[in-house]
Amino acid sequence: MATTNSLQSIPVPLPIFDGTDYDLWEEKMKTLFKSQNLWDIVNEPQNTCISNEAQRKDASALYLIQQSLAQNIFRRIAEASTAKDAWDMLREEFLGDDPKVRTIQLHIL
Repeated sequence: MATTNSLQSIPVPLPIFDGTDYDLWEEKMKTLFKSQNLWDIVNEPQNTCISNEAQRKDASALYLIQQSLAQNIFRRIAEASTAKDAWDMLREEFLGDDPKVRTIQLHIL
């Protein structure tokens, strides 16, 4: 699956997360979101009253997250209704919330 950069008509292949190397996938996705002006939608909590434009951007970001996951990983976030929810679910499961947990996980690898 590929997306088209909004600034250029160059197909961009989506990085696919299969449950391994989450940290690398996350960095690639951050760059993709930033290139599409979607990072603020994924990274910051949204107001309860959001504009149509923000809803469209959220749907675009959620779609990119969904399309970049292997099927077995997608099932874990299938119920997420926003890009931020999906992003946070993946981050918590594969990195953990605690920086100490992340440090230990990196040392294990």
